[in-house]
Amino acid sequence: MITIDNIDRNKLYWIFQLFGWTLFFIIYSLMAGYFTNFQWQVFAGYLNTVTVGFLLTHFYRMYIKKHEWVKLGIFKLAIRVLMASFFIAMIWALIILPINKTFFNVEKSEELTWFIVLVIVFNLSVMTLGWSLIYFLFQLFINFKKSEVEKWKLEAAVKDAELIALKSQVNPHFIFNSLNNIRSLVIENPEKARDMITHLSGLLRYSIQFNNMERVSLEHELEIVQNYLNLESIQLEDRLNYKLEIKPETLELKIPPMAVQLLVENAIKHGIANLPQGGIINIKSSLENDTLIVEVINSGQIRKCEDSTGIGLKNASDRLKLLFGKLSDLKIENLDSNFVSAKFKIPLTQ
Repeated sequence: MITIDNIDRNKLYWIFQLFGWTLFFIIYSLMAGYFTNFQWQVFAGYLNTVTVGFLLTHFYRMYIKKHEWVKLGIFKLAIRVLMASFFIAMIWALIILPINKTFFNVEKSEELTWFIVLVIVFNLSVMTLGWSLIYFLFQLFINFKKSEVEKWKLEAAVKDAELIALKSQVNPHFIFNSLNNIRSLVIENPEKARDMITHLSGLLRYSIQFNNMERVSLEHELEIVQNYLNLESIQLEDRLNYKLEIKPETLELKIPPMAVQLLVENAIKHGIANLPQGGIINIKSSLENDTLIVEVINSGQIRKCEDSTGIGLKNASDRLKLLFGKLSDLKIENLDSNFVSAKFKIPLTQ
């Protein structure tokens, strides 16, 4: 596939230069030959004109590149192109007119008058101006495409940087919560603390292995979620119940790492942990119209919490948007007076 990065501009120039002048020679010599009974002098005269034009425009291009005309403003460029077109046309005429008149003139009796010379110079100026217009339009097109590619690369780099920044915030977020849980049990129940450390090591292993990736399978994500739930259930004991309603066809589908885990963490921190009797977390997945739907339902209600930064949920939402666009917007709402739903959708067609 040809892209702006691998285009050989010099090779492309020679292709257009040869093709353009050859096409010009064929069309105009045939048109002129038709009215002069296709005499060989007509073809020879046009061949001389085209050859000189080919060489002059090539040197013209060299001058343009040397003095970097493509970087000029539109007004300065227009003035230079008009002057150059007239100057090249005069040189062009000075070269071809004596040759054509001496060797290829069909009507020997025809004399060159100043009017005829001026008409020829004007026509050659228009031809040079047309060549200039095509050349600079092509340069404009190439530079525009190149800037578009650079813009896409910059956006991709910014996206990668944002993802790295989001991930660097996510890891300390859940580690801080887990260490707080362990700290509270180290003295009063060392055995449970050891179990929590085991589960935490599983979380960290997942983070090292998969958090450097943009996407992981839902199955891998659910492994860390269950690890996290087991860790929290040691502290919350019978106050935490959970169940999974996962469609088998969704297990291999890709999602951002930690997306579901963050929703579950939020459900426990702002839902189950605040209920004296505890509650339940239900994790669901389904596939509808080429869209993966993941929903975490938990006991509780959405309330503003002054001591919460909201970093975790914001990062989950931002990461989903970065990877999958607006269609993956995270939505959190009260289902009824007892349950909260956190749901995101990921289109599989991207």
